[in-house]
Amino acid sequence: MIAQRCVNCSKRVEWVVLGINFGLFLLKGWFALISRSKSLLTDSFESLANLIITVVVLVSLKMASRMADEKFPYGYGKVEFLASGIVNMLLMIAAIIYVLMSFSEMLMVGPEKPPGLIAIVGAAISILVNYIAFGYGRCAGEKVGSSAILANAQINLADIGTSVAVIIAVIGSNLGFAQLDHIAAIVICILIIKVTLDGAKKAVKGLMDASLHSEERHIRNLIEDIVSNGHIGDIRARLGGRSLLVDMDIFFPPNSLLGASLEIVGNIKNMLHRKKKEITEISVQLLPFPGTERPVSTANHQAKIAKTD
Repeated sequence: MIAQRCVNCSKRVEWVVLGINFGLFLLKGWFALISRSKSLLTDSFESLANLIITVVVLVSLKMASRMADEKFPYGYGKVEFLASGIVNMLLMIAAIIYVLMSFSEMLMVGPEKPPGLIAIVGAAISILVNYIAFGYGRCAGEKVGSSAILANAQINLADIGTSVAVIIAVIGSNLGFAQLDHIAAIVICILIIKVTLDGAKKAVKGLMDASLHSEERHIRNLIEDIVSNGHIGDIRARLGGRSLLVDMDIFFPPNSLLGASLEIVGNIKNMLHRKKKEITEISVQLLPFPGTERPVSTANHQAKIAKTD
């Protein structure tokens, strides 16, 4: 089980990040205006985009926490992937449009007065604050297994890179590389495009129940010693929002006692729930060895397939 303090932390982390992104948007916007830095202005709009993403994450987390009902018997966990995919795609489109606008402005306007060095102060503050937000979000996201919180933490990490680009652009522009501030603004947008594209791909994989091969291998390694007199068949793991759902097939000899086999299934579940706290559902299907006619049975009972949930 996930520690209650981690659950409480996950509930407030996005509100903290929301305040951080709003403050950074205002701070970097003000420094951009007084320093005339195009790259820092772009960086401030990235913080605004992060603010919007955080709002969407808060809404999706609220919906994902709802209990399963008749309409959605498997719960609302996948709403996190849906929200993440939509926001990432919208942000990517906006970044592409800004790249085209910045490139056109750079060619038509030509060299301008370099931005003031005060822009470096705004960028440095952004690096420090975003690093704190990234560490906080990554910790909370990993503890509760939330893809939405982790995705938002990665956006704060990307913002660190863009703020570094701003510092390089401002210094370079003042050393005589007149167009460097425009170029940095374009590079920042390209970084945003890359991050949002990766986020959209992860969202699609979550919605499509893509196989989690590394998780499946890990689960197999954990239960190998438990299934001593049987054989582990297919293991399938998929994400249901922040939860991990596991299905597996276990083959036993036809003369195995059903009670002993069910005890092994119980040991498997206890092991996985203890070692991988993000797992919320484990379904184990007991099957006879391929080529045998009699399934797992007791002395007086036979069953073709025994399935435990």
